[in-house]
Amino acid sequence: MKSPLLELQQKIFQWLTNNLSCDVYDEVPGNALMPYVVLGEDTAVDYATKLNKGSEITLTIHIWSDYNGYYEAMQIAQTIVDNYNDSLVQLTNMCVFGMVDMIEMMRDPEGYRHGIVRIRFQVLEVS
Repeated sequence: MKSPLLELQQKIFQWLTNNLSCDVYDEVPGNALMPYVVLGEDTAVDYATKLNKGSEITLTIHIWSDYNGYYEAMQIAQTIVDNYNDSLVQLTNMCVFGMVDMIEMMRDPEGYRHGIVRIRFQVLEVS
């Protein structure tokens, strides 16, 4: 099975860019203004069955805000959670099932608000 990571990241990046009212980055430029969202770490482990090759993938989305409080970061996270569905990430020759796995909000040591949304995908290759 070819790795679905790149195609999955491209689909999520495109979806976030089209649906959020802030910038979305893979690599944050030095002049970026908050709030913004960054595609973060991915993991992939074997999720094969007797009949299909597959992977279980987690994709991490980071939310950064300089708003005084958590409201802005939580609002962005809520938009991601409320609007995610599997039809957004149709991959070539693969069946994808995804779910929001975790949401976390924290205060960065520099005082920024840092939100994390992790989505877990089960991807099976179809013939």
